[in-house]
Amino acid sequence: MKPQGAAMLLYNTLGRKKEEFVPIRPGKAVMYVCGITAYDFCHIGHARSAVFFDVLARRLRHLGYDLTFVRNFTDVDDKIIARANRENRDWREVADTYIAAFHEDMGHLKVLPADFEPRATEHILQIQEVCAKLIGNDRAYATPSGDVYFRVRAWPAYGRLSGRGVDELVAGVRVVPGEEKEDPLDFALWKAAKPGEPLWESPWGEGRPGWHIECSAMSEPWLPLDIHGGGQDLIFPHHENEIAQSEAAGCAQLAKYWVHNGFVQINAEKMSKSLGNFTTIRKILEHYQPETLRFFLLGKHYRSPVDFTPQGMDEAEKGLQRIYAALWEARGVLAGDRWKCLDLPGDVRQAWDSLPKAFEEALDDDVNTALALAQIFSQVRLVNRLLEDKNLRTAEGTRTLLAEFVGSALDWEKQLGLFGADPGVFLSELRDMRVKRKNLDVGMVADLLRQREIARAGKDFARSDELRGKLAGLGITVRDTREGQIWDLE
Repeated sequence: MKPQGAAMLLYNTLGRKKEEFVPIRPGKAVMYVCGITAYDFCHIGHARSAVFFDVLARRLRHLGYDLTFVRNFTDVDDKIIARANRENRDWREVADTYIAAFHEDMGHLKVLPADFEPRATEHILQIQEVCAKLIGNDRAYATPSGDVYFRVRAWPAYGRLSGRGVDELVAGVRVVPGEEKEDPLDFALWKAAKPGEPLWESPWGEGRPGWHIECSAMSEPWLPLDIHGGGQDLIFPHHENEIAQSEAAGCAQLAKYWVHNGFVQINAEKMSKSLGNFTTIRKILEHYQPETLRFFLLGKHYRSPVDFTPQGMDEAEKGLQRIYAALWEARGVLAGDRWKCLDLPGDVRQAWDSLPKAFEEALDDDVNTALALAQIFSQVRLVNRLLEDKNLRTAEGTRTLLAEFVGSALDWEKQLGLFGADPGVFLSELRDMRVKRKNLDVGMVADLLRQREIARAGKDFARSDELRGKLAGLGITVRDTREGQIWDLE
């Protein structure tokens, strides 16, 4: 039995097709998403994954599912250790620093906290227990040096998620000198201790966990999972190895649905530190509002690649501004106009009534946020049509429609994490950010606008026009409306 009205399709990487979401436990859902390796500030790729799975969680809850959302942290890893050594810091301090930074960044992006956020180092005993099970049934082996490896060829289903055959994988394998693998394909479950690295006691000697095993241990309390998620880069080898470890250790099915978000490129190039195009969330938010970045990321279907460019962010900002401006003007009209007993044209009401359903259908079709936003823009176009028509602007039917439009923003905020700010305040902050990007003095611009407002109130239209000219010289346009002056940058 599923919640009333719920009928959501999700693209399942495992089956390579859209499938109707039917949870394993009626009315409940468990989603586990791979989180960050805590060695640096989060980049835009992290933002994309976090924002999408936040929307998926919001949608599942909106549909009535009792959702348990788990997102882990890798807090011991080669990269964390390398940074700690480079900066002469304790590796735990490095991990704590960037986990705290993650929470701060996600708070700005309105990504809701997960219900559980396990860390790898909190699950050392469980990791060792999984290793022991795998050694006990000959799926894994310990080497004389104290490493533990998974026997890939001993697991016939290996490659099922990624679609890669074992023979195909051999050609791309790199064997590190000194490794004691039985087979080049085998991967580490436990790593023997090296000088200067964190370590824990184990049946195989002092060491630390491999990367893949940690998620098998951390997800164990919630198995089987309804949804396991992450970026497309995790399909192989991380998620492929997770399946092999967990199911070879006795779990009949690690996850029913495997959901992966697409890559982020920077100016049509793959993002990487070596190319110098590595862009952190914090760097982006120096130039754009957090909601602009969230809106930009949701403007593409989550499985499609997204190309991050300043031009793309500028376009996202304009789209966000259009919607907030319509909300701001609709609120002003609702507060001030006297209403006439005049019905709306039938085509307007009919078109309007179809849009909320289309919004819901878009989200139920593999969480198509791009299409859902298109339905919101359709509402904005209809609202603007009514507000621009002198006769229809004060029609009783318009009041009803505007109230529904303003009320819809509460649902958009709940499901998309967008449009929850006060429109007037947000538009002001958005414009201030654009002024800052153009290296204009925000205070000076605000002062000129204030002077013009005073001049108009005193009917000093010559002074008002003079100030308009000064603002135009700075690239700022001003439009006078019944709700006051609206300004923007050209």
